[in-house]
Amino acid sequence: MAVVAVSLSGCRTEYHGYYADIDGVLWRQVAGFKDPLSQGLYRPSTVELMQYLDELGGTRWDGTASSLADLQLEEGGVVLYDISSTDSVADVSFFIASGPRPDVPSEEGFTYTGPSQVFTCYGIEAHFDGEDPHFASRKVFEECPSALVALLPEDAAFASAEVFDG
Repeated sequence: MAVVAVSLSGCRTEYHGYYADIDGVLWRQVAGFKDPLSQGLYRPSTVELMQYLDELGGTRWDGTASSLADLQLEEGGVVLYDISSTDSVADVSFFIASGPRPDVPSEEGFTYTGPSQVFTCYGIEAHFDGEDPHFASRKVFEECPSALVALLPEDAAFASAEVFDG
């Protein structure tokens, strides 16, 4: 069942769940960033934790307000933040923005009236130890860092990570 909710704080559209009724054009734009990233996350070319982190694509954000200007999300993209690691575990959070939706009709052929962009965020915990040199699990976030969201147009809509599964 599709769930589309409008948050009472700010009247922002949100999409939740695998069967969310999200615009196909915006879905494919996010997938264009997420799919290559997922290849590196779940099928890395290395068994070394630090090399794994170095090979992840996207712009890195240190969480400071002063570094926000360096994040060029006008055309969409991936931002890595809250990166930490031990000898055998890496934790990374991701923010993915679709970029602007082109001015084309909806897939049903109607004038498109939804959000101009969508964004999502989630975390990965990757383990490098034991017999299995790599195991990654995803953590779905219900909200993204407000500083990153503020870089997007006011009508940009949040979509939970599971919206883009499949």
